[in-house]
Amino acid sequence: MKINENFMKTSTLYDTIQALGAEAIQWFAKLLIIIGAIISCLAMFGYFGALCHTRILLYIYSIALSLTIIFEFVGIIAMLSFHNNLWEFYDAGFTKIFQGAYRNNQTKTIEIMSKLEREFHCCGVNSIGDYIKSDYRIPLSCYPNQVPQEKPFNQGCAEAIVIWIWNELPLITGIFGTILLIEIFVVVASLVLGVAIAHSANTEIYYKL
Repeated sequence: MKINENFMKTSTLYDTIQALGAEAIQWFAKLLIIIGAIISCLAMFGYFGALCHTRILLYIYSIALSLTIIFEFVGIIAMLSFHNNLWEFYDAGFTKIFQGAYRNNQTKTIEIMSKLEREFHCCGVNSIGDYIKSDYRIPLSCYPNQVPQEKPFNQGCAEAIVIWIWNELPLITGIFGTILLIEIFVVVASLVLGVAIAHSANTEIYYKL
């Protein structure tokens, strides 16, 4: 999400007016990075707890990882909720950018929009009609080979971008779900190990007595 070219293009465009759509994508990417860093730090508690047979460290690890799992579930639910509003965010944001760019002759924004039209094979916000209704010149980026004699793209860029983003999310969600299953297994394993260490210590004391 942070380095993919298409994600960067959409984010650059929406950062022009700080649209919610791009902020949500970047927020989720940062969230994944933060969670990864936290889990890496937490792993040290589990590692030393198991290595030194220290129940306290194992229990701290289990509790902290359980809280992380809950936090991740909240993140997944938030992303699923975001999906329902994804179209509204991008349609409204794209319309505002489109109108402002051509009305104020913002060449940088127009250039970014042209790149998106070429990349996603789309034209305007909802269709080529956005240019016609506003009496703007239809850019070459609206045509497959940038030749005006050809038939322009039918799909609007707002719809094309939303579909592309949502097609990318299942892979991310699948990886996220796999990590969650591993984390749940690790929580259970660390608790079982903690109980085993306690049982082993009690047995040792019993035999000494």
